[in-house]
Amino acid sequence: MNAVLRLNLIVVIVFAIALVVTLNEMIEQATKDIKREVISGLSFTHQLLSVAAENESLLESLLEGETRHVHIEIVGSNSQSAAFSSEPENEDEESAPDWFQDMIPGLDKLQEKKYYRYLPDGRALLLQADPSDEVGEVWESIQHILMLFGLSVLLSNIAIYIGVKQGIKPVTDFLTALREIEKGRYTARLNEYSIKEINELSSHFNAMAHALEESQSDNARLTHELMRIQENERAHLARELHDDLGQYLTGIRAQAYLIKQSAHVPELVASVGNQIAINCDAMQTSFRQLIRELHPVILEQLGLLEAIRTQVENWGLVHTGIKVNLQLPEHIPDMDDERNTHIYRIVQEALNNVAQHSSADSVLIHLQVKDSFIYMNVTDNGVAVERTKTVGLGLRSMQERARCMQGELEFIQEQNKGSLVQLKVPVREEVV
Repeated sequence: MNAVLRLNLIVVIVFAIALVVTLNEMIEQATKDIKREVISGLSFTHQLLSVAAENESLLESLLEGETRHVHIEIVGSNSQSAAFSSEPENEDEESAPDWFQDMIPGLDKLQEKKYYRYLPDGRALLLQADPSDEVGEVWESIQHILMLFGLSVLLSNIAIYIGVKQGIKPVTDFLTALREIEKGRYTARLNEYSIKEINELSSHFNAMAHALEESQSDNARLTHELMRIQENERAHLARELHDDLGQYLTGIRAQAYLIKQSAHVPELVASVGNQIAINCDAMQTSFRQLIRELHPVILEQLGLLEAIRTQVENWGLVHTGIKVNLQLPEHIPDMDDERNTHIYRIVQEALNNVAQHSSADSVLIHLQVKDSFIYMNVTDNGVAVERTKTVGLGLRSMQERARCMQGELEFIQEQNKGSLVQLKVPVREEVV
């Protein structure tokens, strides 16, 4: 059941309850009024007839007139009605239905009340309660109330239908837009509304949809970038294996063949053997360097702090024009391998950003442990890179690593003050 029908049903039920209560109160009050009016009419008519009994013309005038709440007849000694009666002819007046009269308690007993007033000629005046006029008035009032209630229910339901239809239009728009978002169509937007609160919701929804649309665009761009980097890494690995290790292996093969052919010349064999040893050492060095690039084995061997020191030293050997100031604590709490790797890679990516984008000549790396959290700042004194709407892959990868550790990473830039990478992560994963 939709909202409009539900509200209409509630209104009908409320009006029905109010109508039942009102009718009950009216019937109770009508019962009291009818009894009071009829008894008062009987008493007054009885007193009036006491005077008119001695005057025939006055009595006939009284009998021919119309009296309310009282029926008057002249009966003979044989209890038969005489020709005179005070009951008026009200053929055009609609009387109350029997079922309604049955709802009025005590009405039957009231109609049974009879009084006799004997005349000098032996006849008698019969006075009988007749509440039909009063009951008819009550019935007419109830009919008016029923029509008023019916009209009120009709107008109320029409007003509710129009008002609710207009009121739930924003809700319908919201549901339609949310279905579009659910299907991945983040271009859905809501219009402006005249109601302030709904317009604020619309603005927040549009901002959310815009953020989702940008996030979808960024994810597509970053996915493409990751695929490109993956292919570049594979190509780089293939070149390293071919150009470096491959050349050494080719040289060793040639030298081994030379030894085989020069077995009778000991001096040449010794010289070639020495060259093979040199080539093997160089190949081992290249192989270790390649392994370090693929996975920081030093993390498993010496721990995070020593791995960061070694990384900074190697980075400084390559970027001799940038001075690195490294501030590390003496020790840190034990952490799992995944956290150590994430922090190590964040330092690596931050240093790469300094080398590629900032034009800095000084970098400060400060790491400390406080209140079960690790705080790390990487600050440079270079020129802040102009902000763009899209987030670079390096910064996004650092943010994702921080998120994986249930931490936070901020990238702060100030004009002519360089850049700051600020990391805060819990020492251990918090159980949610």
